[in-house]
Amino acid sequence: MNYIPREKAKELIGEFGFSKFFIDVIDGKLDSPLSIYFGCPTLYFLNDEEQKAYNLGDILPLWEDAGGYMQYAYDIDKKDYFCFDIEDGDASSRYTWDELIKSVIDTLIEHEYDDHENLEETISAVKLLLADLKIENFDKLSADIKNEWKNS
Repeated sequence: MNYIPREKAKELIGEFGFSKFFIDVIDGKLDSPLSIYFGCPTLYFLNDEEQKAYNLGDILPLWEDAGGYMQYAYDIDKKDYFCFDIEDGDASSRYTWDELIKSVIDTLIEHEYDDHENLEETISAVKLLLADLKIENFDKLSADIKNEWKNS
């Protein structure tokens, strides 16, 4: 990847119209439980040479998963999203925003489910947790997830 320091990433988040939520991710300002699921990408702790070794071109790392291995990024040239393992840098899967965020919503619903009376209450809690992301079609995505859960 081409070198991108945190400050440049935060500028690009604004330029591309992404939610300021991701600036909080990069700055490590999220509270639990979101801080568990949205960590500052390890890539920002690497120097120029280490970042370039990933050969991913112009990307904007947005967050990493709870374990710090999966990195989620926006591909500036291809205008899509992908994730890759920090260990090997393989970016084999590409996503639309809806596909990517749906997987996050699904994970949050699954992990938060035990803390609530029922699935509807859990979905409402997850919607509130992700409010700063301003997911316009959250209700549709969560309804799709609910149907997938019922059919599995």
